Amino acid sequence: MAQRILKLVQSEELRRSKSDRLIAHYIERNLAEIPFETAKSIASRLELSPMTVGRYLRRMGFDGLDQLKHELRRGSSNPAWQVKGPVDRLREDIREGKLLAGLIQEQINNLGLVYELTTSPEWQQAIEALISASEVYVAAYQNVRGIAQYFASQLSYTRSRVQFVDGLNGTYSELLDGSVEGRVLFLHDVRRFAAKAKPLAMEARRAGVKVILYTDEYCPWAAEVSDICLVVPGSHGPLWDGAATTIAVMDLMLSNIIVVLGDEVSERVGMLTRLQDVFGDFEA
Repeated sequence: MAQRILKLVQSEELRRSKSDRLIAHYIERNLAEIPFETAKSIASRLELSPMTVGRYLRRMGFDGLDQLKHELRRGSSNPAWQVKGPVDRLREDIREGKLLAGLIQEQINNLGLVYELTTSPEWQQAIEALISASEVYVAAYQNVRGIAQYFASQLSYTRSRVQFVDGLNGTYSELLDGSVEGRVLFLHDVRRFAAKAKPLAMEARRAGVKVILYTDEYCPWAAEVSDICLVVPGSHGPLWDGAATTIAVMDLMLSNIIVVLGDEVSERVGMLTRLQDVFGDFEA
C-alpha cells in the first residue's frame, strides 16, 4: 500500500504547483509519520492552509487524511505501526509528553531516513562526483554555514582543491569564471531558503559546474537547479532547526569517501600532518 501512495505523490499530475510539490515531498519523506499527523499539522509545517492539504488528498483519491491512514494501515511493511524507539523509558517519556524525549525520538527517526539516503543512487552519484571533481566548492548560508565550512575543511583532508566560498566578493568568480573544467559545487540550503542559493546553483550549471544540492523536504525548486539532489527531513520540532541530521549526513559522506579513496587519504593526511608540525599548528 505504501508503494502505491509513493507512486501517486511522485506522479507529475500531483506535482503541478508549488503547494503540490511541498505536500508531495512531505508525504514522500515522512510516510512513517503520517499516522501521527492531521491535515492541520501538515498544513502548519508547510505554511499552507488545511483546505489546500485537503484538496490535495482528494486529488490523491482519499476523502481526508484518515482514509490515507487507513490504506497505510492495511500494508504490512509500514514502520509507523511498529514499536517506535528501542528504549522503554523513552517510549514512556514520549507518552507523558516530555519534550526532549519527543525530540530524541525525532532524531532517531531522521537517522533511519539518513540510512535510506545512503543507499540511494543519488548518494553514490554525489560520492563519485566529490571524488572525481577537478575542484570542489562548498557554499551555504545562515545557520547551516558553519556545518558546511566544517564539511569543506574535513573534505580537504581527503582530497586537494576544496574551497568554501562565501560570496563576499559579490561574484563567486572563483567558481564561475570557467577557467577549470570538471568543477563541482556542493550547495547546502535548508529552509528558510537563502535568497542567493537558487541563483548561485543556476549560474553554476550555466557555467558548466556540476551542482550537488543538500536540502530538505520543503525545497520546491531542488530538482530544477541541481544535477544531484540529496533530500533530508526538515525540522518538525516546536523549537529551532537542529543540526544533528545534517552533521550525520556530512560525517557519513566523509567516511564513504575515505573508504573509497583508501591509501590516498592516508598519504594526504600524512603530508598535511607534517606541514602542521612544520608550521607549529598543534602542540608537540
